[in-house]
Amino acid sequence: MDRRNFLALPLVGLAASGGLLALNAAPSQAATRALKGIGFSNSTPTTRGQISSLSVAWHYNWESSTSLTTPSFTPMVKSPSRLLESNAIGKMTAQLPQTRAKNLLGFNEPDHVQQANMTVDQAIKLWPQLQATGLRLGAPATVNVTSPWLKEFMAKAKAKGLRVDFMTMHCYAWPNVDSFLGKVRTLHELYGKPIWVTEYAVADWEATATKRSRYSRAQTEDFMRGTVAGMRAMPYVERFAWKTRDITDPKMGNSALFDGRGWRTSTGKLYASL
Repeated sequence: MDRRNFLALPLVGLAASGGLLALNAAPSQAATRALKGIGFSNSTPTTRGQISSLSVAWHYNWESSTSLTTPSFTPMVKSPSRLLESNAIGKMTAQLPQTRAKNLLGFNEPDHVQQANMTVDQAIKLWPQLQATGLRLGAPATVNVTSPWLKEFMAKAKAKGLRVDFMTMHCYAWPNVDSFLGKVRTLHELYGKPIWVTEYAVADWEATATKRSRYSRAQTEDFMRGTVAGMRAMPYVERFAWKTRDITDPKMGNSALFDGRGWRTSTGKLYASL
C-alpha cells in the first residue's frame, strides 16, 4: 500500500441514515472483546516465533490457510482471485478441525488498485460464498472508514439480505490518539456493528529514503499505549491488530515491531506487554 490519507478525515453526514444499521443477525458465536492480535506472515519458523513473541491472542496472514494455529488463526478471503482461482474457502474449510476458526475476514481493501481492487457489485455477487461458510463475517476492509465503496456495499448487502456481522478497518495515522479513536467511533456509529481494527500503525506517507518520518518511535509508542487503552474501553471493539513493516521503511519504520535481526524493537516489546 503506497499511500493513504492519514490525517483526520471529515466525519460528515454518513451516519444520518438508520437504513444502514440492521443487516441479518449474526450466528450464535460471539467474539471476545478487544483481543490483541497481529497481521503477519506465518510461513517460516522465524515468523512463527516472532508472532509468539508478541503475546497476542489471535493472528491472521491475509490468507485462508495457515502454518500456525496457536495463537488463534482468523482466515481471510483477500480478493476475487483467492476465491475463484485459489480455492480459498476449500482450503479454509479443510483446516477448520485444526484452526477451529469462528470468524472470516472479507475482501482486503477492495477500493485500492494494488489490493483486492474490485467493484461493489463484484463483492456483492461473491459474498454469498463467504456467507455459506457459516462463520461470522467481517465486512471488506476499505482504505478509510468513511469510504463511499463501503457505504454502497453495506447498503446493497442490506437490500439483498446478505449478512455482515462486524466491521473491519485500517488506519495508518499521525500519532494522535483522539483522532484515531474518533475514526473507530465513527465506523461504529455509521453501521452499528462490532469493530475489528485489522491494520493500524503510525505512518508518514510523505517520508522518503532521504526524508525520514517526522514521527519518532517515542511518539509511536505513546500512540500505541493510548490507542490500545482507548479501544479496550470501547465495548464494541472486539479485536485489533498492529501493522508492522521492515524497520528500514522510511514511512513506517518507526512502527516496526522487529529489527533487522528479527528481534523485537522497543515497540515490539511494548506491544507484547499491553
